[in-house]
Amino acid sequence: MRLFSLLTLTILLSIIACRAQVEAGNSDSPSPPVVAKAKGDKVLNSNGVLSAFEAELTKVVDKVAPSVVTIFAVQEVQFNPFDDFDFPFRLPFEPFRQEKRSLGSGVIVKLSKGKVYILTNNHVVEDAKKITVRFDRHTEREARIVGTDPKTDIAVLEVNAKGLKGLEKKIAVLGDSDKVRVGQLVIAIGNPYGLERTVTVGVVSALKRSIGITQYESYIQTDAAINPGNSGGPLINIHGEVVGINTAIVASGQGLGFAIPINLARWVMDQILEHGRVIRGWLGVVIQEVTPDIAEAIGVREGIIIAQVMKGSPADKYGLKVGDVIVEVDGKKIDSVRDLQLRIMRTKPGTEVTLKVIREGKKKSIKVKVGELPEKTSGKRKSYEGKGLGLTLKNMTAQERSRFGVEGVVVVGVVPGSPAHHSGLRPGDIIMRVNHKKVKRVDEFYRIIESLKEMGKAKALLLVRRGEGNVYVVLALE
Repeated sequence: MRLFSLLTLTILLSIIACRAQVEAGNSDSPSPPVVAKAKGDKVLNSNGVLSAFEAELTKVVDKVAPSVVTIFAVQEVQFNPFDDFDFPFRLPFEPFRQEKRSLGSGVIVKLSKGKVYILTNNHVVEDAKKITVRFDRHTEREARIVGTDPKTDIAVLEVNAKGLKGLEKKIAVLGDSDKVRVGQLVIAIGNPYGLERTVTVGVVSALKRSIGITQYESYIQTDAAINPGNSGGPLINIHGEVVGINTAIVASGQGLGFAIPINLARWVMDQILEHGRVIRGWLGVVIQEVTPDIAEAIGVREGIIIAQVMKGSPADKYGLKVGDVIVEVDGKKIDSVRDLQLRIMRTKPGTEVTLKVIREGKKKSIKVKVGELPEKTSGKRKSYEGKGLGLTLKNMTAQERSRFGVEGVVVVGVVPGSPAHHSGLRPGDIIMRVNHKKVKRVDEFYRIIESLKEMGKAKALLLVRRGEGNVYVVLALE
């Protein structure tokens, strides 16, 4: 892929160079080609492809690099060294506390009323008790979190602009990520491993990627090198416009980087700056893809299918039903679950939309007034009680994910005599999959459980990490 990127660059710049030579040939006073003599009297043509590439690349980088900042975050983490031991009783020790320092990148996006605003990733500043922004080698300022959105991994920081010079020229230009196409050249700028304003070049490898790290995903995939510390930095096009916020990599792969489309990041930022939080549209349905098996069973090969309608939700109020296949929203086709989620999410609550659905083989238009997604308490520090299951769960912290090397939800309590107890689940178990579906959050676990109940299933197959190994557990749902 890296070779493909270089070949693409070479071809593009060859065209640029040829056009430049034609224009020069048509001018009234053509300038002679500038040449340089190398060792052995060999002549190098500085008007060649590589020179053109170098000149254009440095222009773009010089334009955008001053917009990129380094972010230092200090978090306080708790840990108990005795958690690794299976004592039959609870030891009377409070968790130890220690500081953890993290490093990331950000991009200056706005200057207003004496404040400078910086766009970055939520995971860069999550749970930080102190945040410092470095604008250059000689300038650092403390920052305040204006707002965060874990569902998209976006955060907005605010810094007092007093004493900071030349900020007007450092504000990045935000592009239009809807115009990004596979194969386009992109440049990543960030601070990997603390190496400030490192520049890497590549192409857009794919669009609308979902890799399962946030609730709302539509990543730009790129082979431009992205490393730890790049998170929150900009992905830019050849015009120097920010088209994405670098966010994630596949550690076991090579050339697999992912950036949040800037249109999504900008929408989240605008919500935070205007409301202090993100207000999302909501239908109140559990949906899934129309797989080949489902398509064959229902005779429909488009859209997404409703697996559950929540009681009292807009979908329930306006007549959507389980089994309906949503194929259009306001005349625009729906191709995937992600497509519908993002479209409804950005719809202002109270707005009426027209859904075209296929119900029992017949197309039908249904008008629905979009509601507001209810705020749910984060499961990071709170446990959830499972009605009827006798199970108390909590989301894994980043430290727990790193420590155990798996993702899932943690069992923190089991009621004696309950279905969870009879299944053999124990406190400390990590539930990783339910009926072969990955589970990363408590709400995902219960959503899958409710979906299974709706389908008439009496049992769920759980893949559980217990100690150093995995075991399967069958949980009765009734």
